[in-house]
Amino acid sequence: MLNPIILYLTILFDRLLGEPPEKIHPTVLIGKLILYLERVLPNTEGKHKILDFISGSLLVIVTILIIFIIISFIESLIISLPFYLSIPLYSLILSTTIGYKSLIEFCKAPILKIDDLEEAKKEVRKIVSRDVSNLDRDHVLSAAVESLTENITDSIIAPLFYAILFGLKGAFIYRAVNTIDAMIGYKNRRYFYFGKFGARLDDILNLIPARISCSLLILTSPLYGNFKKALLGLREVNKLESPNSGYTMAIVANALDITLEKINYYKLGSGKITKEKALKAFLAVDLTVIAFLLLYTIIFLAFSFSSSFSYF
Repeated sequence: MLNPIILYLTILFDRLLGEPPEKIHPTVLIGKLILYLERVLPNTEGKHKILDFISGSLLVIVTILIIFIIISFIESLIISLPFYLSIPLYSLILSTTIGYKSLIEFCKAPILKIDDLEEAKKEVRKIVSRDVSNLDRDHVLSAAVESLTENITDSIIAPLFYAILFGLKGAFIYRAVNTIDAMIGYKNRRYFYFGKFGARLDDILNLIPARISCSLLILTSPLYGNFKKALLGLREVNKLESPNSGYTMAIVANALDITLEKINYYKLGSGKITKEKALKAFLAVDLTVIAFLLLYTIIFLAFSFSSSFSYF
């Protein structure tokens, strides 16, 4: 089991340092690998469905194997160092797999600028793919909170979850699959079959972390919203096409008594969204992360009494 000290340092490094430069950012490098494999592997854009599916699946498998080999080598080198060097270095590298600080900053910007609607729209364009030109104040606020709550799992909880289970390899492979889904997991002619395996694998990897995030959002809801209403959010978790993102979005929408709506796609909650309520969603994220760390610390300490102590 991964020592909780590493997780606390990981969060600390991310909040202090944020994202690394693009030239050395692991996610950017993984993205370049995916682009290269996409260029060299055949994609008939749906003309030959089985070939596209096999080719896209091969992209996923090759990417995972390369990441596994590289990160296993790096991890073994780090662990061989004295603990006073290995612990901070391990945590620093692990912090590159999460996007806690960047998630907060990008999602908070449109909310803070909401009194200037056009400026708020410029900021919200950075975090959502929908057309925001005709959005009103409420829907701009909604888009920011949707993006925030949808990404609690894949930006923070899931990488930490897989790091706990499998170390650096787990976190980086999760990040690779998540990046694959973001790049080719679309239901259009080009990627419907080519990206299907990657998209489904991302859904599978997020199943447990999304439900952990949901449970912790409910558990901590009295500190940022309403516990009973948070529970009612469970009735709306299946309103989204995604099997995972609806959990965190629906719980926060109901706990804060706000409406999160993507026009013509879904509507979660029923209350009036305001700038003040939208900002409370960030408290919900912070409390969820804290609860996750504390819960794991308790589990780790309980198991450490019956096994030998290790930092990794």
